[in-house]
Amino acid sequence: MLRVPATAPSFSEEDIAFITERFKGILRGESFLSMYVYGEEFEARFAAYTGTRHAVACNSGTSALELIFRAIGVEGREVILPSNTFLATAIAVRNAGAIPVFADCGDDMSLDPDDAASRVTSNTAAIAQVHIGGVVSEGVRQTQQLCQDKGIHLVEDAAQAHGSVLDGKKAGSFGTAAGFSFFSTKVMTTGEGGMVTTDDPDLVRRMKSDREFGKIRKGVYVNYHETFGYNWRMPEVSALMGLRQLEALDSFIARRREIVAAYDELLCEVDDVTIVHPEGHASYNGFKYMIVLPHHDRVKVHREMDTMGISPSGYIYEIPLHKLPVFPESNDLCLPKTEFICRQHLCLPVFVGMSDEQVDYVAESLQKVLANGDNRLSP
Repeated sequence: MLRVPATAPSFSEEDIAFITERFKGILRGESFLSMYVYGEEFEARFAAYTGTRHAVACNSGTSALELIFRAIGVEGREVILPSNTFLATAIAVRNAGAIPVFADCGDDMSLDPDDAASRVTSNTAAIAQVHIGGVVSEGVRQTQQLCQDKGIHLVEDAAQAHGSVLDGKKAGSFGTAAGFSFFSTKVMTTGEGGMVTTDDPDLVRRMKSDREFGKIRKGVYVNYHETFGYNWRMPEVSALMGLRQLEALDSFIARRREIVAAYDELLCEVDDVTIVHPEGHASYNGFKYMIVLPHHDRVKVHREMDTMGISPSGYIYEIPLHKLPVFPESNDLCLPKTEFICRQHLCLPVFVGMSDEQVDYVAESLQKVLANGDNRLSP
């Protein structure tokens, strides 16, 4: 039986040599262990890649989002976000002192701009656009215009969207600021880590202060604090990994798109499988291969795939935020599209080192599982 993991990182031998040699220098005292020259280089290169003026490195994608929400000043106000997102999006909103307002998604699993617009009030500070699965939804243009018209911030949760584009414009360059994650499962990884992209230098100054205890330089004094910040710096070894991963990012995306195209060819005519991603493969990074199974018990399908040595690639997400016990005030909210998609979708494995044989095996195995009437939902 062929085994297929959900995901796997990709570091070449050249990457490993680059990272280890420079890290040896850091360990010998030739540089600094925490945020320093490699972190600054990573910031500059990542900003250039996304087409923004600035980038701010930090220790996680969650930190990146909270840095944004704190910097734009959302305390005591509302932030609209899709319920179909990871808890980190809402955590960042709550920790910045704001009230999360959950909105429905569309068929592409991303924020429904019309539903989001219906929830805007005089107390709305921002709308969070989550590029779910690496897809930059066409709806972001409508939401972008809404934010401009209402004088509110568009914040991109681009945790999954490194290198994804819409009309030639990269994720991370549509709103006031964007937060990226470099967690182990992402298209590019530093193990743990995050990055903010923005064109606003005032936000950069605030965020760089907030990531280091609220410090600012005051003459020769370094421990001068204007705000209560956090310890959210990126270690230099993480920045070294980031530099190499960024250099390889376009090649990573190219291979992921090949896998996506192969899945499409194998599954496009399979009954009861709805493929969720933009037409063609030149606009998104292939972070997730998302399908909806409207007539099958998703849990049973998952378990049967497991018995065949295939690990589905995580859900995005299996339970909508408004139905979680941490948000009791929202449990009675009805967001029908989100609830259906969260209940019925599945993500197939996609990673750079995945072989063509593994891709074929996953698609063939899924078809066998769906042909099994035991996992079909009752009409």
